[in-house]
Amino acid sequence: MTDQGFGVVRPLPGNGLVAHEDGLLLVCDAAEAVVEDLLGALRETAASGGDGRALARRIAQILAVMMGEPVACAVAGPVSGGVAVLVSGPAFASVTGANGEIQLAGRDALTWSDRLVPGPVTRVELRLPDAGDAHPLSRLAVRRSPAGAGCSARPSASAAG
Repeated sequence: MTDQGFGVVRPLPGNGLVAHEDGLLLVCDAAEAVVEDLLGALRETAASGGDGRALARRIAQILAVMMGEPVACAVAGPVSGGVAVLVSGPAFASVTGANGEIQLAGRDALTWSDRLVPGPVTRVELRLPDAGDAHPLSRLAVRRSPAGAGCSARPSASAAG
């Protein structure tokens, strides 16, 4: 699924965890009690060849169990014809595509906010509140980084449509 995912993923500086696996993105507060569950959902979805919709559904199941305090997390991944995005708690997402920029904030919902954004998508940004700006030379070359408060991603050439 990598050829349908994000070609360049830049971590944003800050306190949090950023993970990128087979075209699927996750940003969360590393102090969250469910961080291992969130990472497990990302790994399992990627391993099974799942898309952004499958990832969002798995994350929603985890969040549904944690209905007390909102969990700070955001996920995104390609789907047929666009990108699926889910945000919770203080996390924020911005997706730029054919219809301009679409923004989602977890705090705007009682549970979480999610959306299927039609393509072509040119940029996806997932952020926690303390995220800085991405350095133009930075790249997320590893599957996850424990020092990041978000990520900025551009789809690979084959995913842009």
